[in-house]
Amino acid sequence: MKKNSEHTVKISIFLIALATIASFSSCEKVIDVNLDEAEKKYVIEGNISNIANEAVEVRISQTKKFEEDNSFNGISGATVTIQVNNGITYNLPETSPGIYSTSAFSGIPGYNYKLSVTVNGAIYASTSVMPPQLVMLDTLTVDDLTFGDSDTKTIQPSYLDPAGSGNSYRFIQYANGIQVKHVFVQNDDLSDGLRITRPLLNQDGDLKSGDTVRVDMLCIDENVYTYWYSLDQAATGSNQSATPANPVSNISGGALGYFSAHSISSKTIVLP
Repeated sequence: MKKNSEHTVKISIFLIALATIASFSSCEKVIDVNLDEAEKKYVIEGNISNIANEAVEVRISQTKKFEEDNSFNGISGATVTIQVNNGITYNLPETSPGIYSTSAFSGIPGYNYKLSVTVNGAIYASTSVMPPQLVMLDTLTVDDLTFGDSDTKTIQPSYLDPAGSGNSYRFIQYANGIQVKHVFVQNDDLSDGLRITRPLLNQDGDLKSGDTVRVDMLCIDENVYTYWYSLDQAATGSNQSATPANPVSNISGGALGYFSAHSISSKTIVLP
């Protein structure tokens, strides 16, 4: 991405995913771009879960300038469809500004889902496969890990990874009903077919004794994992790049965001 030394503006991209089992995390990215090239981009966030009666939802918004407020600026008037396993195609009506949803179907492990979004004459598409294995989150434990000069209570999920490489997971953590704004992803690159117990590292976490913590474990496909992993790497600076880059979207056509079909398993713990 080219820089103009005289005209640079920060654009803050707020990726709002679902806030509950069907509504996941908001992720903030700050990107330096040339003022002359700072055209707005569409942000598409789609989620399908295997939870019965949970709405399938697609959110459409636009990037915003740094000085603008952080509210969701939904884009109305789009045509949104999802084709299920190369069969029936469902239309998602706009249920509120920029939010398109339906309860006509739920996700099925092993099925593929094709998203199509048409907005202002532009067409965006994506495909996501819900992993065939229903991996269950078995237990949650708590450790006090040291970051710098302080100890931080850290949640460790434990689950049995099925045999066969390529399994990927995303974790969404809630403390006392409020979502922790941090990206947690894991895969089985080094632990195929084994029991995996890895901490959800968050050095900015402020969990304390008595907190009620819920963790949702999402089994995701590889492209969705790449999106969340690249978002986390860019946000934390782990990619050692001077300028953060956009996460690797699985949506074609130039839109930002992601489309995810995933199964969910959840556990809750009260911190000692």
